[in-house]
Amino acid sequence: EVFRYGGAGTVLLIGLLLYVGLHPLMLGGTASRLLSGAIVGVILVAGTIAASRSKLLRAIGIVLAAATFGLQVGWLMTGQRMIEAMMMASFAVFCFFTAAVILRHVLSFGPLYADRVHAALSVYILLAFAWAGAYAMIEILSPGSFSMPTQAGAKPDEGVPLLSDMMHLSIATLTSTGYGDITAVAPFARSLSQLEQLTGVFYIAVLISRLIGLYPTEERER
Repeated sequence: EVFRYGGAGTVLLIGLLLYVGLHPLMLGGTASRLLSGAIVGVILVAGTIAASRSKLLRAIGIVLAAATFGLQVGWLMTGQRMIEAMMMASFAVFCFFTAAVILRHVLSFGPLYADRVHAALSVYILLAFAWAGAYAMIEILSPGSFSMPTQAGAKPDEGVPLLSDMMHLSIATLTSTGYGDITAVAPFARSLSQLEQLTGVFYIAVLISRLIGLYPTEERER
């Protein structure tokens, strides 16, 4: 039952929350990177299952997940920046694709169960992940697109990975928190951050109104 659509949405939500909450523990050595890769693997598998509404969508999800995982392994083995940029781009596309497919199901007509709400929450976090990947890709291809604080005492090959910084920026932007410690400097980076701000506002407004519309009328009248 847990691997059906709704169950996969719940597993996906748990994986996303684990990645966000435990990400500070994944910074550093090989063991930490393996833990990070394992959680990313859970996210990729659960996201692929959750987005498997048809054979075509399933095939697209599998290709994107396999490409992201393969590029991640290649980057961990070689450390090449171009492979890292390709991995971030593939990760962003996978998150956007999975979020779009799940959102289509969430907003369709049907009974409103807890698993459906979990899937809706997963979409919100997937959007933050997708923009984080896009931000990281831009920073890799065009260094200096974002203004970031210098890590005190960090060596060039250590410190906080780029995706962690971009995740912080993406969540702050999507939720309109705006801490201001990391800011977009380049024009294209600013455009992306503005689009994410609009998406965050629109998503909450549309989702709440749609879920209220799906809730049985007699239950709302009580």
